[in-house]
Amino acid sequence: MPITKELENIRKFESVGFSHEQSETLTDVIEQSHIDGQQTLKDIFSKLENRIDKLETKADTIEKKIDNILRVTDSIDLHIKAGQTELLLKIFAVVACCASVAVAVSKLL
Repeated sequence: MPITKELENIRKFESVGFSHEQSETLTDVIEQSHIDGQQTLKDIFSKLENRIDKLETKADTIEKKIDNILRVTDSIDLHIKAGQTELLLKIFAVVACCASVAVAVSKLL
């Protein structure tokens, strides 16, 4: 508390009947309480900042894991599409063979 506030508070206490010693004691108690309150707030904010930092770190880790999962699923999708294409080509080859056999059989009859 600035000295001007301290003197102002002492005068206020004295104006309502407190002695000079009582006024100084009350002012000192109020000042110390104010200082303690500020320190408590600083401690609370420091703890909150630490928790926020930890949460941000966890969020970054989760984001990286999600990115990895998305890459894996994209890779799986590509493999499935390649497998489907290969399977379709084999089916067309079988159909072409069957058609060739059918044409050959029909020429024999």
